[in-house]
Amino acid sequence: MRQYESIFIASPMLSDEQAEELVKYFEGIIAEQGGELLKTDRWGRKKLAYEVQKFNEGYYTLFELTAGPKLIAELERRYRNHENVIKYLSIRTDEIQKASGRQKIRFERESKRKAVAGIKERTLEEVMG
Repeated sequence: MRQYESIFIASPMLSDEQAEELVKYFEGIIAEQGGELLKTDRWGRKKLAYEVQKFNEGYYTLFELTAGPKLIAELERRYRNHENVIKYLSIRTDEIQKASGRQKIRFERESKRKAVAGIKERTLEEVMG
């Protein structure tokens, strides 16, 4: 199973209770499709960076979950087809963690190589003069 973050923005025309029902609906989809919901962050009603479907605000909700790619495809399909969801995005976070780990290993290997070769690391102040 892979780790994902999925965020959606619901219409500001919803009441707080309707927005909560929408979150429960999507949590139910994740559970029924075999995903594991790690965390749900309800950010509440926020101003959008730019106008989306003639709205300037929306209810933000972030899910952190472990799932397969089929579940994410189904979740995004449901986002797309639900009339109260105005924007959504899902990203795979375990790939980002792997990439940062590779970059750290590369940096450590380069530091060791420079130490063996006798090359001194210079600070920013030394470089800029």
